[in-house]
Amino acid sequence: CAYFSIREYVTVVSYEQRQSYHNDFNAEYDKYRKLRAHLHSITRRFTELGTKLKLFCPGSKECQVKKYKTVKTVSSLSYPF
Repeated sequence: CAYFSIREYVTVVSYEQRQSYHNDFNAEYDKYRKLRAHLHSITRRFTELGTKLKLFCPGSKECQVKKYKTVKTVSSLSYPF
């Protein structure tokens, strides 16, 4: 579950404990930034594809081709790390 309760965390009472939390955060932060950038690029691609798709008349051959290419693009997306 993605829901976190503040009650699950204990009060930081020592420098060592703080440093441990800090190190854990830093160890994962770069991975988070890469994942966030990857998701942003995917979102941007969907936005671009959606804009292009709106330019075609619904039911036209061009629209059907664009939809097919969109589905093919989406199915080729993968997690890069």
